[in-house]
Amino acid sequence: MRKKLAVLLMCVMAVASLAGCSESNAAENPYGLEEFVMVLIPGEDSEKDVQLRDEMAQHMSEAIGIPVTTYRATDYNAAVEAMRTGQAQLALLGPFAYVTAVERAGAECICVTATDGATGYYSYIVTRADSGIESIEDLEGKTFAFVDPSSTSGNVVPSNEILNAIDNRISFDELHADGMFFKSATFAGSHPSALQAVIQGNVDAAAVSSNTLQNQIDEGLVSEDEIKVIHQSPLIPGSPLAIQKDLPQELKDKVTEFLLNYDDEEYFGAPNKNYVAIEDSEYDYIRELQQKYNLTD
Repeated sequence: MRKKLAVLLMCVMAVASLAGCSESNAAENPYGLEEFVMVLIPGEDSEKDVQLRDEMAQHMSEAIGIPVTTYRATDYNAAVEAMRTGQAQLALLGPFAYVTAVERAGAECICVTATDGATGYYSYIVTRADSGIESIEDLEGKTFAFVDPSSTSGNVVPSNEILNAIDNRISFDELHADGMFFKSATFAGSHPSALQAVIQGNVDAAAVSSNTLQNQIDEGLVSEDEIKVIHQSPLIPGSPLAIQKDLPQELKDKVTEFLLNYDDEEYFGAPNKNYVAIEDSEYDYIRELQQKYNLTD
């Protein structure tokens, strides 16, 4: 009898201990996440960029009470897939990738980067200053670099601009096929890579975001004298930070509050830049292009 009581007491103590650990873990992390992951669209980071991003992640971790990590996806679809499978809870997405993520991954936009309160950017078609290319029509028979199939300013928008300029005499898919309009058409993988392909003479022209061109000039990687913009698109809504909408509302509120109040001047690169809220309806223009060209799997 004594042995049975001793065993019973040990079981009760073990259960109580486990319950105590469970309650302690729940109190420390009430959202059931070991870490909060932010994924970024493809790009090229300097050591300083990585440092500033890691510092932002640490600040966010302190604000929401969960370790925050960040990584850059290999391509746009990988960023969307990370959200869909729960490998990432927050993502910086291009506008087209965001629209796709809403459909496939339950993404919900929070904010975009603004300069003096203004959001948005442009798709540029660029060529070398000495190329002799002056218009979209002059691109026929030339070599061209898009960025990524899911890139807004590096593919979807410039493709629409080119097709409109040539009276839609070929299809969206044909535009990307060698010999249909371009001598050859490729995907560079990132905006800086597309721009550098032009600089290095690997292609005659490319589509890049206005932000990329300005950043590359500011960093001394591109000279304004060697590049010319032959076409500018209509204003594109900014690349949003989007969160998984099925996360606990309290957690989403904490993340939103942190982002909208984050004011690290070094992180943004200028005193007049910050995150501002944006509505999903801002991306209806992108949805129209998605439907126009049936850009769904």
